Parts: sequence; C-alpha cells; structure tokens
Amino acid sequence: MKVLFVGNSLAYHGEAPELGWYGNHGMAASSKENDFVHVLTRMIEAKCGPVETMVAGGVKVEREPAAVTAEDFAHLRAFDPDIIVARLCENVPAGQLEAFGKAYVRMLRAIDPEQNAKIFCTGSYWPSKEADFEIQTAASLCGGIYVPLDAVHGDAFKALGEYAHEGVAAHPNDAGMKAIAGQLFAAIDASGALDPATVYPIPDGEPISGDYQVTVDGQPAGCYTCHVSAMPFNREWPGHQRPYSQGEQASFLYFDMSAPARLTVRPNRAFTEAVLRPLSKGIELTAADGAISFTIRKPGHFSLEIDGRRHNLHIFANPKQAYARTPDTLYFGPGVHKAGPIVLHSGQTLFVDAGAVVKGFVQCVDSSNVRIVGRGILDCAGYDRHVPLIWEEDGLMNLARCENVLVDGVILRDSNWWSITAFNCVNLHYNNVKTIGMWRYNTDGFDFVNCQNVRVTNCFLRNFDDVIVLKGLRVEQNDGASRTPLCYERMNVQNFLVENCVIWCDWGGGLELGAETVADEYCNLVFRNCDILRNDMGALRIHSGDRAVIHHLTYENINVEYSRYDRAPMMQTSDEAKYEPDDMLYTPAVICGWMYCGRWSNDNILGNVYDITYKNIRVYADEGFGVPPIYFRGASPENRFDRITIDGLYFNGKRLAAADVEIEKNEFTGDITLK
Repeated sequence: MKVLFVGNSLAYHGEAPELGWYGNHGMAASSKENDFVHVLTRMIEAKCGPVETMVAGGVKVEREPAAVTAEDFAHLRAFDPDIIVARLCENVPAGQLEAFGKAYVRMLRAIDPEQNAKIFCTGSYWPSKEADFEIQTAASLCGGIYVPLDAVHGDAFKALGEYAHEGVAAHPNDAGMKAIAGQLFAAIDASGALDPATVYPIPDGEPISGDYQVTVDGQPAGCYTCHVSAMPFNREWPGHQRPYSQGEQASFLYFDMSAPARLTVRPNRAFTEAVLRPLSKGIELTAADGAISFTIRKPGHFSLEIDGRRHNLHIFANPKQAYARTPDTLYFGPGVHKAGPIVLHSGQTLFVDAGAVVKGFVQCVDSSNVRIVGRGILDCAGYDRHVPLIWEEDGLMNLARCENVLVDGVILRDSNWWSITAFNCVNLHYNNVKTIGMWRYNTDGFDFVNCQNVRVTNCFLRNFDDVIVLKGLRVEQNDGASRTPLCYERMNVQNFLVENCVIWCDWGGGLELGAETVADEYCNLVFRNCDILRNDMGALRIHSGDRAVIHHLTYENINVEYSRYDRAPMMQTSDEAKYEPDDMLYTPAVICGWMYCGRWSNDNILGNVYDITYKNIRVYADEGFGVPPIYFRGASPENRFDRITIDGLYFNGKRLAAADVEIEKNEFTGDITLK
C-alpha cells in the first residue's frame, strides 16, 4: 500500500527557530509520532499491513496557483500512490481561491492521470466556506472524496499556550492531529480502500485445478481449469474440430479487490523461474520454500508462468462492483447451470453472478439496451459449431444489428468459433471481459464486423486465432438448401477505442484490422495502453484484404513481449502431421501491414491505408532477441501505405533511433517516419 500526503505545514514543517518551532513534522504536534500523517499511517497499517508513505509540499498550489503545471508533480506521479490525501488551503492569498481550485484539480489529475488511486481531500482547518467549496468541487471533478474538518474546528484542538508564536500555536495540537487522522481514516475505511479481497468458492460439480494452491489476502482461493492451445499448430477448417491433444490444461482464478491484494502461490511442482506478466506492471515476486508471493496493487489481469508458458496460472483481479437486478434480469446464481442457447431481447439483462458456471452461449439479434454482466463464467464446452457455419448463431456471444449493449465482468470459456462477435452493431461497451480456454479452431477473441462506436476496456483475451479484429464482411449463409446473402458492408468501421487490455495470441494477430475489409472506410480507430503477452504472427497488424480506405488509426502506449519459450507457428497439412518446431528464437513482427486481394476479398478491389500513428511502442524481449520486424507492403502505385508515423519505439527500455531499426517496405509504400 502506498499513501501520498500532499499538504502544507499541518503535514510537515521543518525547523524554524525564529518561530520557536524545532520539529520536522506536522506543526504543532508534540512529536513526529503524534502528527496526523503518522497517526493515520498507523491506523491504516493496523488494518491492512505495511504502508509506504510519501509526504510532499503543496504550498505552490496555495501561494502561486496560476503558475502550477502538471510537471510540478512528475515526482509524485512516479510514486504511483494507491491513496492520495490532499490537505491544503490555509495559505491561499485573498482573491486567489478560484485559481487555487483550478490548480488543485491540475494537481490531482497530474498525480493520478488514469484515476487509479483513491483520493481524499480535506476541508479547511481554519474555517473557510469559500475554500471548502473549491475543494469539494475539485474532489468531485477528480473522482475524489471530500472529508470535512468541521469537527476539528475550535480552540480545544489548537496548540494554544504550547508555543509562544501565535501562528504556530494556531496549528493543531496532538488532539487535533488525532482528530484529523480519525476523520480521514473513517472516510478511507468506508471507501473500501483498506478492505481485503473478496474470494468466491468454486461451485460443486466444477473441476478444481490441482496445479496451484493460492491464498489471496490470507484466504484460500480455488483455481478453475481451462483447456488452452499447447502449440501454434493450425489448419484450414477440415470439417471436424481440432484434436484435444493439441491443447493442455491451464488454470485461472478470479477475485474482487478495492485495495492492494497479497497473493501467495504454491505450484504443485518444483521450479527455478517464475515470471508474472505483463512485465510492464513491474510487480516484484519473492520465492521461498516452494511458494511465490507478490502484491497486486490495482485491478488487472496477469499470467504467472513457472519455467515457461506451459500450464500457467491466469489471475483475474477485478474491481469490486455491485450489479443491479431489474424485473427484466435473467439471473444465474452460484452453481453449475445447463442453459444452452440464451436468447436476449431489448431491455433485458443477463446476470451471471460470482460462483456461477453457465453451460451455454448468448445470442442477441435486432435488439437494444441489453446488458450482460457479472463475475461468473459462460462456458460453451460440449457445443459444436454448425456445419455449415451459421454466422449469427455460432460462437459464445453473438450480436447482430444491436445497439446500446454493455458487457461487463464475465468470463467466457471454450467457444466453438469466434468467441465474441458483433455484426452491424453500434454503441457497444465491453469492460473487464475475459476469454480463456479458447483452444479450438477459429476461436478468435473479439470480431467486430462492420460496427461503429465501440469501446473495449480492461479486458483479458487469450485466443487461438486473431484476438481483437476489426472486420468488414459480405458473406452468404448456406443452410444446405439455400444461400442467403448477408451484406454487412453497408456500414463502415469507425469510432473504436480499445484500451487497458491484456492480449495473449496463441495463433494469428494481436490487435488487427482485417483480413476481411469489405467496407468503404475504416477511420477513427484507437488502440491504447495495452499489453500483448504473446503475438504469433504480428502484434499490431493491418491486413488490408479488400476495398476499404483505412485512415486515422492510432496505436499508443502498447507493450509487446517476446519470450524465449515461444516457438514458430506451423500449418498442419494432414491429420497425421505433427508439430515439430526447431529450437530457434521466434520473432514475429511488432508492426506490420500488407495489402492484396485474395481469398477474403469479395470485390477484387484494392484499398488504401494512410495517416497511421504508432506512439510509444515498447518491446520487452528476453536475451538473444533483436529488434522485431517492421514491414509495410503496398499493392500498386494507387493502392499503398502512406503517411506512417512511428513516434517512440523502445527496445528493453532504450528509445531507438532510425539507424537502429530496419523497416521493410516495397515500392508501393510511401512515407514512413520514425522519430
């Protein structure tokens, strides 16, 4: 737990002999141990264990509010606090309160730009309704909690008579400091910022993994099983599903947290190496007596790997959240349920609660205002894809011509085809969705087919085939007796935001456009703040296979990992063929794009790709790897890649210059700038 205090002399004041003050702590406590910072720290530690604190001065925010900039707080942002306590306002000059309020907001946003911390803003110690109004407003704008200090006003809480200097004596005495700490602790505790994680039991009838024994905040946490791909070995659809033997067992667990969570994991086998991905999170592991311990400070999704990627443990750390039930809610509580096809209509909610495993799949057609929420598992095991494929039915979660849909929190396991599909949909939000156990052929992650206004946030996706894919399609539905054209292409692909996601690609592309691009236009597409743990054939991939004009696409703050345990993908040519890789390090492209008309093209018309930005792309690679490939391949003088900007490419922490990177391009590729 990290707690940041930003304050004035009440939080810290160095020695000032001219004032008769000889302390180095909050004025006017009798000792360091008795100022509110240290009293509050002890209160927090008594509830949740060791606390790392930082005390920073915020006097500039008070005295020179108009001059405050975000860079003034870079060192505080680097501390990356879990809790921020702001204790300011007493030194604001007359007439500057409005400017102080604005500076206060700039300060909080600069320290916590992604709003990961819990923020607590105290009111005035020397009463000022005007200052309190500005602080309350700032707290509201920044998602913080306002903590009034009205109960601490009054002479009984001042150090009157204890110090000769009136200014020092007007500060809180030990009782005042204790009261301030008490007010803050009550607010922090009520917010859930100190609560242990919530762990849910695995329901009877659901297999339990024996590969790991886990505790979360001292509570036993059972691990589920999932069947995942053991090898990047794929083939064209052979008319039957993939052999089960090409997969392996892995494990996963989930819990809810509102404060840092301490995990101890004891594998059932000896090990020499343990890695927790994403590496960008920088979580420190300690190993002792056959167990691995670490702290997850914020909700997120992780892979714990013991001596390589095989039989890993997936960890889904959810934020604590309650879901409302309405009369139109289809509810599945804890337990194993055999549901089959779950068909949702306008206005309905599907609620899969924590501890539930629902055997079935979701279909939603021509509907609006639909919610699919919960912490439980939707499991498609035992259900095969149709032959021929039924486009708007197969898969684990299939939407067609829907609008205003929220999917939040659920886990999807073992799809029979594309895991999550949306055809001609608008206004979709997928948050904190997890896909796991996708070992069968064509078990992509998200396939958005000619959709608009889509957000994908805080998700984990491990899939055997492309993971997040933006497609454009025109297909025929063949039911064996007749063919029905499905012309999704009339809707362009635009206005997508994919952020804060963790990607594991067991085959294909990570964050991809195409290969089917049957639409007039793709535009306003953003992939941001994502971690790609594995990418099999290209991390950031533009696969232009038809007429679409693709422009204004941004990949920003993307972390891509390369492991010595990963091997090259192969195509299986017959049922008897075996996956037999060599021991060479395999380095798929980090950035790539190519253009052609092939098997996925309906129109035999080439497109164009331009105004593409890659910003702050960071590669984390084991020893022995070089800079991963980057390439762009246009198709003709009129059909080309152009105006490509790579602004910040890093390899193991080093920003690369143009001389460090070889970018492959053909004669049909225009301007590519690396800076």
